[in-house]
Amino acid sequence: MRVIDLLANSTSVIQLPDGTKTDAPDVATRGRRLAECLRAEGLVTGDRVAVQLPNGLAYLEAIAGLAAARLVLVSVNTRYSEAEVADLIRRSGARRVIDESVPNPLAEGSGITIGQDDSTGADPYLVFTTSGTTSKPKMVRHRQRSIARHGVLAAEGFGYSPADVALIVMPFCGTFGLTSLMAALAANSTIVVADQFVVEHTAALILDFGVTVVNGSDDMFHRLVEHGADLSSIRLGGYARFNTSLDGIVARAEGAGARLTGLYGMSEVQALFALRDPAATADARALAGGTMVAFESEYRIEDGELELRGPSLFDGYLLEGGSDIDEELTGAHFDDGWFRTGDAAEADDDRTFTYHTRIGDVLRLGGFLVAPAEIELALIAVPGIDDAQVVAVDLPTGARPVAFVIAPHGFDRDAAMDHCRTKLAKYKVPVRIIAIDEFPVTPSANGDKIQRTKLRDLATAALGADS
Repeated sequence: MRVIDLLANSTSVIQLPDGTKTDAPDVATRGRRLAECLRAEGLVTGDRVAVQLPNGLAYLEAIAGLAAARLVLVSVNTRYSEAEVADLIRRSGARRVIDESVPNPLAEGSGITIGQDDSTGADPYLVFTTSGTTSKPKMVRHRQRSIARHGVLAAEGFGYSPADVALIVMPFCGTFGLTSLMAALAANSTIVVADQFVVEHTAALILDFGVTVVNGSDDMFHRLVEHGADLSSIRLGGYARFNTSLDGIVARAEGAGARLTGLYGMSEVQALFALRDPAATADARALAGGTMVAFESEYRIEDGELELRGPSLFDGYLLEGGSDIDEELTGAHFDDGWFRTGDAAEADDDRTFTYHTRIGDVLRLGGFLVAPAEIELALIAVPGIDDAQVVAVDLPTGARPVAFVIAPHGFDRDAAMDHCRTKLAKYKVPVRIIAIDEFPVTPSANGDKIQRTKLRDLATAALGADS
């Protein structure tokens, strides 16, 4: 199955952020026209095209057009800084950029005909970016087959139907938003697209359109509940547990009328990979993880780490600057065909698992995985800062980064913040930069290990003193 076919065969009506309507077959048609435009520009099968757009018609056209043209969509977060965008475009080898500064070729073309779409489901199609333990985000490549087929499987596993009204508020540039879109298309559900999460606007969309299914973070649902939103139309809200300070969100959302259910996913296996039983108790639904939606998917726990395989698995990590897979990097994350997720989990039964936390130092900020080294390198580039360590602190407003720096001769804190704002996306910029004489460490035979738990305690105390 191909992504372009999923769109062409869906009967979904799509409500766009600007208030207009379209439908999935029209998006497929517009996508095929865009494919002709891009081919006329000289782009050929396998070329990478970077897309940096908010949710909306233009992004939907890009999803369809690049699938039809057998091109690879490199998803670029709209919240990235200019430096981050430039680096990702360079590393992905993108030959073309589609963003709001570039005129839509569909608006320029006249008399463009729709050619034969010769795409196959095996074509490399899409690149998500996700972080590991290094400073540079890894580029996760999927094929059309894995994206489209997982949309169908997720729709079945989540019980979506043509009677549902699905709100897509998470960005298409991430697996959470894109998989939610694909599942709604596969189910022929009515789709309401939000270009960003603004609590007042999202609450109004839920009420006005009678939204029945929506996926989001615990932070998102927390803010809706705090706003007093009427969530009584929501029969299923799949939520990702990103913020451990928000215990009780399932019960509180139930008080506002919504049934939230924990889920699991990641860029390498796609979002909506597993779901808690919607009929279970609130306590059971509050757990992350769940039952895998695809019958062919399998999991195992090795030394406490969750390992997965199945039809939604990615193609591999993209080689920097090229169209091929980085075999060394990809191979380092597999064990005899099993993908090592880097997540700590435990088994419930042979189809269900409970996710606990990330293994290692990866941070989850703004709903995205971020390597602390990425922020630390930006800080070390500031004059006077010799070393840096970054931790995340869970706050009611979301997880935020706090930096600890060693600067024996002092440094300009305002200049450091300005430098971070220039080099990093807003959600990666530290809320506090704290100078200390030395990092707390635990001595070991392999070298001193930073006590990140101690740093998190210090950061929490520092932020608490500010409030």
